[in-house]
Amino acid sequence: MKIGRNFTNLLELDYVSEEDGERFKRGEIDVPDLDALAQIKSKRDIVHQIKVAKEIGLDHIELDGGVPNPFLEMSGEEIERARQVAKESGITISLHLPYTYVGASTCAFQEVDRELAVTLQKRYLKFAKGVGAINAIMHPGTVPFYQAGPQYQEDLKKSLIKSLVELAKASKELGISFHIENNTTFDIVFVEPEEIYPVIEEVKREGLEIHYCFDIGHWFTRADGTPPKEIPDPPESIMEKIPAELLKEIHLNDYIPKIKKFHPPLHYQKGPLKRKNLEGFAQIVKEKGVELIVVETAVRDPEELLNAHKLLRDETDYLNEIFK
Repeated sequence: MKIGRNFTNLLELDYVSEEDGERFKRGEIDVPDLDALAQIKSKRDIVHQIKVAKEIGLDHIELDGGVPNPFLEMSGEEIERARQVAKESGITISLHLPYTYVGASTCAFQEVDRELAVTLQKRYLKFAKGVGAINAIMHPGTVPFYQAGPQYQEDLKKSLIKSLVELAKASKELGISFHIENNTTFDIVFVEPEEIYPVIEEVKREGLEIHYCFDIGHWFTRADGTPPKEIPDPPESIMEKIPAELLKEIHLNDYIPKIKKFHPPLHYQKGPLKRKNLEGFAQIVKEKGVELIVVETAVRDPEELLNAHKLLRDETDYLNEIFK
């Protein structure tokens, strides 16, 4: 089983000017401001991500296609160099497709919107092929709160199935494994595993490969839903219910209910996933034959970002002890 990482915003401080770095240290700009200044450069430097992954003991990187990203503007030379360096380093790559703005319309029941979203995602799949990605992961799309009723949800499901059939077919032609991920409760739809299973089944009926990239941190957001839903004890027990045949790559992150903090560092043990829970989680996913775990820690506190390289190394060491 491989351990990989989506670096999210953890490398961004490497890409700001000395002046902006000092402003950040003085508290004149915050983490979201730094994201705006540095995330395009950080995401574009795939070679650096590969080198950091190798240095800290990872097997894999997941490129973050969250908007904004630079991937469709990258030159053929940049893409080929990233592919070659990954191959030489023994690091595999996957691509997390965009999940906001146009990318969020893959479940839209307005056909022209849905078609535009699928066309855009196919362009990203071609980028994924160029960079040598083995997997592509997509969120199911989002819906306004006022269109969350039963009839709308049935229409959204039909539209999502259409999109997934097209994208799974395109992925198959490109030699990439295609995954659908569960939403957070704040996206309103396709949050629970039971909402995703029928969609996957319909796509498989077309003779296409599609996997379930279960994200346990996304699922924990149910604690802050309307109405709130319980997180089981132990929290990792949800993994026992996911059919093994659907799993290949999964995402690993935590969530702190009530204060609504996404993706806190796992070794801080501030969310439901304490060390004993991660040990139980590791046992379950090994038994189910999961091939790849992608960690998605992100930071929101300035002090954490200032010490991001140490955080990366400490968290990776912690996870390697548990999973390997």
